[in-house]
Amino acid sequence: MKIKFSKPLFFSVIMIVVALACGVGNDLSTPQPVSPPVGTWTLPPSVIPRQPRTPTPFFMPVLSTPKAVATYPVWVADFSDPILEAVEGQLPVFEDHFPEICVDEHRKWKVCSTPEQRTYYQSPLSELPLATARPTLDLQPDLQDGYALLNKGWFYVIPDNSRNPFYALIDSGTLVLKLPAEKESKDFWVYTPHLLQKNFVLQFDLEFYENQPEDTFRLQVDQTSEQSVAFDLSKDQNWALHWGSLADWQTITGIYANFPPEPITVLVMAKGEECAVYIDNVPLAYLPDCRSEPVTRPSPSAMKFHLLAEPGHLAVVTIDNVKMWDLDKIPDLP
Repeated sequence: MKIKFSKPLFFSVIMIVVALACGVGNDLSTPQPVSPPVGTWTLPPSVIPRQPRTPTPFFMPVLSTPKAVATYPVWVADFSDPILEAVEGQLPVFEDHFPEICVDEHRKWKVCSTPEQRTYYQSPLSELPLATARPTLDLQPDLQDGYALLNKGWFYVIPDNSRNPFYALIDSGTLVLKLPAEKESKDFWVYTPHLLQKNFVLQFDLEFYENQPEDTFRLQVDQTSEQSVAFDLSKDQNWALHWGSLADWQTITGIYANFPPEPITVLVMAKGEECAVYIDNVPLAYLPDCRSEPVTRPSPSAMKFHLLAEPGHLAVVTIDNVKMWDLDKIPDLP
């Protein structure tokens, strides 16, 4: 028996198939958002691999923001930087922090520490001011004289006094330069024969006390009896650098920043004919011809620390943490 399909039924089937096909096509062309399954782990954005990019250069005009970039004179890279790099890590040839000590009643012992933690040193009386003491712990002397201060060889001179020189004043762990109010002299200076290097780096801390603004500290280095280099710092934040003949000094001047009561760290270097000065680790001044040749006057007082002040008021400055490097003893110095 044969089954016969009518034409209307055939065309109805075709229309149903076409309608279904169109519906599927619409679903494929407009996909709906799908929520990821719970518990599915994906890479966090910070570790998603990305193509490497060349950073875009950022240019900042120096004139619009002058404090953004620290600029230094050419002499810093050409002269002072190589010297400071060579000095770093080297032991100074002379160093003085003016430490407090204790001496017993017989002045045969000294102790270079506090009474709570004592380390005892023994030295003969004749060598006491300049002694390099040897530590020993076999005896503990009776310290009845209290604290004293060890002078490693700082002196001052009184004009026309047959007893010259005299030991300079050391107080509270510092070297003290003092001109009393009733002073007649306008200049007081101290020296040590340990500072006679020809090419050197000298560093120390300076602090002004009861001074007038125009009172001045001076570091002076004599080449001969007629030629010197000197650096002045006044309490009113003015500085001056002098060089050449004492009868006709050449001078450059400027202003420095100071933040009392903090001490001022001064660093002076001289190599060959060139000299430079730093204040609180900041380049301050440079001279390519501060001296005709690297020589030092053959005198124990060739390098001096001065205090300059007018009469009528007390003037005091203190020096601490003195360090001197001899550049002629540093190998491979440029």
